[in-house]
Amino acid sequence: MKKIDINVDIGEGFAFDDDLLDFATSANVCCGAHAGSWELTKDTIFLCRKKGVRIGIHPGFPDRHSMGRERMKEDEVAQFANSLLEQAVQFKEYAADTAYVKPHGAFYNMLTDSVPPDSNLYRACRLMLEGILAVGRVPAMLLRGSPIVLEVEKAGGGVILEGFADRAYEADGTLRSRKLEGSVLHDHADIRAQVLWLAPMVDSICIHGDTEGRVEIASLVYETIENNGFEVGY
Repeated sequence: MKKIDINVDIGEGFAFDDDLLDFATSANVCCGAHAGSWELTKDTIFLCRKKGVRIGIHPGFPDRHSMGRERMKEDEVAQFANSLLEQAVQFKEYAADTAYVKPHGAFYNMLTDSVPPDSNLYRACRLMLEGILAVGRVPAMLLRGSPIVLEVEKAGGGVILEGFADRAYEADGTLRSRKLEGSVLHDHADIRAQVLWLAPMVDSICIHGDTEGRVEIASLVYETIENNGFEVGY
């Protein structure tokens, strides 16, 4: 029976992190830059260990105004490169048992969607990811079907293929921009259908810690996986 991991973005200062971990097998823990604080990061790592949930580094651009979701320009990416590496280094000091790296927000999207792979912007993001992975010596959790997946694998790195329960997809397999209507899914029938579509193709399914109704969505995802020929786990 295929196992499917459920991962949640937490440690960002939103309510219900504790409740979300009841349904999760992995947690993408904020590094205190795009949201939260290092104190909250340490508390969240402790909570994950208490609940037996796998811990992942979740580094993001230190743009708290957009919670790290505004796309950066090339010079801004270079400016924030040291911050991203510092997040990974400091996180590893708190959590030597870190199991993977999942980029956050715009950093994730710029690696996995419409930024041209031959652009300097993409190359800068890829180099930052490679630097973070070198610090952690762990696999990367990345969007299924994105070019960066093949690049990481060719370089000898491990990849955890990810899908999203609460985000809408475009026809090309990229995530719909949060600036567009319908980018976040709330209807339980839509979420259930998306989980069943993703399950045969991915290793892990994500629920965001700031999505409205997140605990109910996490419960739905767990139930959908368990009741349709799969097992929750990694």
